[in-house]
Amino acid sequence: MTDLEKRILEIKKQYGDYLTQREFMEAAGISSRTAYLATKRGLVPYTKRRVGTVRYYRIRVEDVARYMEKRFQSRRTDVSPEKIRVLTTLLSSEPDVLSIRQASMVTGIHKNSIAKWIDKGYLKSFRWKGDHRITKVELIRYMASGRYWKARSRSLQRQAIRMAMEWLDTQHTRFERKEKNHDINTGSDR
Repeated sequence: MTDLEKRILEIKKQYGDYLTQREFMEAAGISSRTAYLATKRGLVPYTKRRVGTVRYYRIRVEDVARYMEKRFQSRRTDVSPEKIRVLTTLLSSEPDVLSIRQASMVTGIHKNSIAKWIDKGYLKSFRWKGDHRITKVELIRYMASGRYWKARSRSLQRQAIRMAMEWLDTQHTRFERKEKNHDINTGSDR
């Protein structure tokens, strides 16, 4: 069973074969405006139904699942394990859970931008005492993606992170070459 089929079954179990626009919004985890625009732009096909004086949209579960797959697939970026390893090393002294302000200080990105990333779903967070909290693992995953590096920022923190990542990457490459040469010279096999 594919991921799409699993998602369709999950949504059907909760909502049935057809969803209203509000149910579509809830199932996809998007705002009401995004749901409205997705239907109006033709990203999600729908039919209008009228019950008495009330009009509502009927959206097929399969269309919702396809929309969700496309939406979240486009968010997947080139997260490399090397970048994650380097960033984990760089941020090892940071707390495991960060507020938006702390994440802003670490990343060098303004706190409003980080809040927008959370709202758009690019950066996962959870609520604690009314504020968003971001796990260090999630922040590292996001920083390793291309989206973080495409953001406009000329902060010193971000320049320092880039330089440290490049330096650690060269050190890792140099260490691998030394290890490989040592294995060749000693004749040991791994």
